[in-house]
Amino acid sequence: MVEGVHSCLLCAGRGWRCCEPSCRRAVAPGPHRAAAAGGSAVGRGRRHRYPAHVLRDLLRPTAIVSHLLVLTVVAACLVLGQWQVDRLQTVRDQNARATERMAEPPVDLAALAEPANTDAVDDAALEFRRVEVTGTFRPDEEVLQRNRQYRNQTGFHVLTPLELTDGGVVLVRRGWIPASLDQPPVAEAAPPPDTVTVVGVLERPVAQPSFGPQDPDEGRLERVFHTDTSRLDRQVDGRLFPMVLRIDAELDNPTEDQLPFPAGPPELDEGSHLSYAVQWHIFAVLALVTYAAWWWRRLTRGSDPDDGAAGGTPDAADAVGPGPDTPAMVRPARP
Repeated sequence: MVEGVHSCLLCAGRGWRCCEPSCRRAVAPGPHRAAAAGGSAVGRGRRHRYPAHVLRDLLRPTAIVSHLLVLTVVAACLVLGQWQVDRLQTVRDQNARATERMAEPPVDLAALAEPANTDAVDDAALEFRRVEVTGTFRPDEEVLQRNRQYRNQTGFHVLTPLELTDGGVVLVRRGWIPASLDQPPVAEAAPPPDTVTVVGVLERPVAQPSFGPQDPDEGRLERVFHTDTSRLDRQVDGRLFPMVLRIDAELDNPTEDQLPFPAGPPELDEGSHLSYAVQWHIFAVLALVTYAAWWWRRLTRGSDPDDGAAGGTPDAADAVGPGPDTPAMVRPARP
């Protein structure tokens, strides 16, 4: 104990030094006390230092790299979202054009193209056009297309070549049959034997994909996955027209319960472009908000870096008090 300095029981128990009889434990006020007192020099200094501390953290090289990375991710999500919006608009335009074409009265196929001249066919211009053809079916060259749906049942579509009276052969999608009838020609769904006039909508052929199920490249096909007219042309007598005619009506209309059941008009849907566009824009917003929230928490959860270096909050020293080795403010001894 310092000569001339006395300690009260409370200060002596905590290792503090004080002066009797008043025992003033003079401890430097904490920053929170200074701020509560109306803005001391410490509080004013912190308010001036905090923006500089924020800018220093935000402009560090590693922080700049992370900013650029997040902005790149956000930009990529926005670009992909806009691409899906553009694809959606394209599909809507195509569907509107298809609906308009299917609403037109049927015209003779020979007025639009030469069925016998398969090299001069513009399938984009003829797709979804309603046409009328006259000829005789060839059931012995019939094929079945797999995985076709009708009233939630899986079966086949019957594809029967129609030999036109003015030359050429057109593959006609006649309708749906159950999966149990898997051997062409299907007697239960036999076409009319006489010359018929068929009205339908032209479809583009579907080529063999690079991935997924494919039809054999060799041999005669009885069941197919795709309406690849270039592949089926090898097993049809004559030049096959490079489009498929989806039947609308025959001269001898079948009864309601007679096979094959009509396939109906082509299904026009918008696909998943709208949901994908929404998802990409949501990803962009989530990335931006999450990154901003992370920085906000990082910059506000702690205080000034000078306080963090001390290993605690600014009020820690006030809450605990000076330790045994902490020098205390001592009133000088009276003479």
